[in-house]
Amino acid sequence: MLKLMKLELKKYKIGRYLPGILIANAVILLLIGGVHVAEQVDGVIDAYQNYAMAFSVIIGFVKVTFVIFASVILAKLVIGEYNSKTVNILFTYPVRRKKIMAAKLLLVSLWTFSTVLLSGLFVTGAFLLADASLNMVPETLTAPMIVHHILRLLLNAVSAAGVCLIPLLFGMMKKSVPATIVSAVILVTIIDSNNMGFSLSAGYILPLVFAAAGVLVAFWSIRKIETSDVL
Repeated sequence: MLKLMKLELKKYKIGRYLPGILIANAVILLLIGGVHVAEQVDGVIDAYQNYAMAFSVIIGFVKVTFVIFASVILAKLVIGEYNSKTVNILFTYPVRRKKIMAAKLLLVSLWTFSTVLLSGLFVTGAFLLADASLNMVPETLTAPMIVHHILRLLLNAVSAAGVCLIPLLFGMMKKSVPATIVSAVILVTIIDSNNMGFSLSAGYILPLVFAAAGVLVAFWSIRKIETSDVL
């Protein structure tokens, strides 16, 4: 499995997405700053009344951004193989089709986990540095708050690693790249939307449920790949 993942890394040059990750983080920071500016100008939005709310905004932005980002990579690694007909060559390898696809899915999942976790830590650090100068949050930051945030960020990184695979189900139906990406947008909009303080990503149980659901849906999507005709 590890060899297959290394081959995929080499084949698609996943490292080339690093500039995109950096740009995404910059955009997230601008959006977070924009929320603060809106607070000051309009006096209506109160997203940063405490650190719990501020950290939720950070996690939400990071998770939504990189689950959608992952759907683009997923479409490239899986759906793109079908559209370009290179999947016919891929499946001539002396390796089970499911194992090849599992390597692709695991690669996307690990990529998503890493980017959500590392980007979340980076954005949090940048936010706290800005907060130290601008006093964006009218609350005293404590060590337990930071620990709780890191645990939530880790949990949501695990959740994102599973959720990012769900769009594969829609993409595989018609071998459609747009369907893969659009379904990811709709999915994270539903899961990570905040309605009157309630979000499906809140707590500790639901994120893990979504992660498990993502894994199950992904493998359901490729369950017939050993016998299906790819021509």
